[in-house]
Amino acid sequence: MPQDSLSRLRLRVTLKLMALGALLLFLLVILRALFSPPGGDVRLPLEVDLRAIEPGEHQRVTWNGRRVLVLHRDAAMLDALPDAEELYDPNSRFDRRPRAITAPHRGWVPQWLVIYAESTDLGCDLDIVPPPASDAWVGGLRDRCRGGRYDFAGRVYKGQPAMRNLEIPSYRLEGDRLILGVD
Repeated sequence: MPQDSLSRLRLRVTLKLMALGALLLFLLVILRALFSPPGGDVRLPLEVDLRAIEPGEHQRVTWNGRRVLVLHRDAAMLDALPDAEELYDPNSRFDRRPRAITAPHRGWVPQWLVIYAESTDLGCDLDIVPPPASDAWVGGLRDRCRGGRYDFAGRVYKGQPAMRNLEIPSYRLEGDRLILGVD
C-alpha cells in the first residue's frame, strides 16, 4: 500500500473515532440531564425562620427547584386529622418521607408540617382549606387541578385522583429555624 493511501486511511480512522467520542459525550450529557433530580445534584440547605409563621398560617418557599409548604398547624388543624378508615394510606407505607418520621401527624413535632407543595398525581399547587371547610369535609389541603384532598398531615383521602400521600423533604428543626436539606 502506498504511503499516501496509508496516511489517508489513518486520517479517516482518526476522524471517525473522534466523531464517535463526541457522539458518546453528547449522549452522556443528555442522559445525565434527563435522569438527574430536579434542581441538579447540589442540595444546598435552606433555612426558614419559624418565628414569622403564626399558628394556622403557612409559608411557601422554593428549595432546589421545588415548591415547599411550611404549615404551622393550630389546635383546630390537629383536631381535624381524620380517622384511618377515611384515608387511602393512613400509616404512610407507600409515600416518600424521611423514614425516621413515623408519627401519624407526619412531622418531627405535631405543630409543623413540611411538605412539597405539589399534588402527587399531577404536581399541581395546593391550597389550604381551614377547618371547618364544610359539613362533609373538615378541611386540609386541596390540589388546584382536580380537587384532590389531603388531610392536615398530607395524607390522601380515599376516592381521590391521587393515590399517594404528599412527599416530605428532608429537614431538621433547630429552635426557631427549619433547615431544609439535612436529616
